[in-house]
Amino acid sequence: MYELFNFKLPNFQFALLSSDAFDPGVVVVYPEEIELLNTRSNPKRKNEFLGVRHLRNQLKINSPILYHSNGRPYYSASELALSISHTKEFIALANAGFPIGIDIEQKDRDAGRIINKFAREDEKVLCSTEDKDWYLQLWCAKEAIYKLVGLDNLSFKNEIHVHTRHKEAETIFLSATVHQGTQKHEIEVQIRETIGLHMAVAKFKPAP
Repeated sequence: MYELFNFKLPNFQFALLSSDAFDPGVVVVYPEEIELLNTRSNPKRKNEFLGVRHLRNQLKINSPILYHSNGRPYYSASELALSISHTKEFIALANAGFPIGIDIEQKDRDAGRIINKFAREDEKVLCSTEDKDWYLQLWCAKEAIYKLVGLDNLSFKNEIHVHTRHKEAETIFLSATVHQGTQKHEIEVQIRETIGLHMAVAKFKPAP
């Protein structure tokens, strides 16, 4: 019904679900989540909401998923960090014992059309082959970074800078910096893929 992916991170889970691979009518939700569900009139948004809770239940996390005022999800009764992502066909949820941000992107999306809006020239050439895949991976990474740091009005092009890229086996590793005003963060990103998806996980780089 769902897949778990190994990103080789301690105290971390990444679960992926096809949006039509569960029965929304039997998903157990907490009372405080029902009001949130009822504010969603779009059937796709309702399905995503319930799909996230289905994954939460499958992973046996005993906590409602609520939202901060900026829309960021969190577990109200657990110290685990949480990040979620949706595409038109998939739903992903990740838990960790440290701050995280995740994003998933379907490979049929053409990030090349908007590459100049979110990438610097030195970022574009970090991968000299398969530009179409790299551009989408770069977008996916920056989305995950954005969710991790939670800064308002963060410029993907000017304030998120990916410095390095290397690949080990099936995983791509990126290093990045976020710099907005007095805020500066060093970030590590892992990217993995399935047949149809790119998946990115961002976390803060440990202090030296």
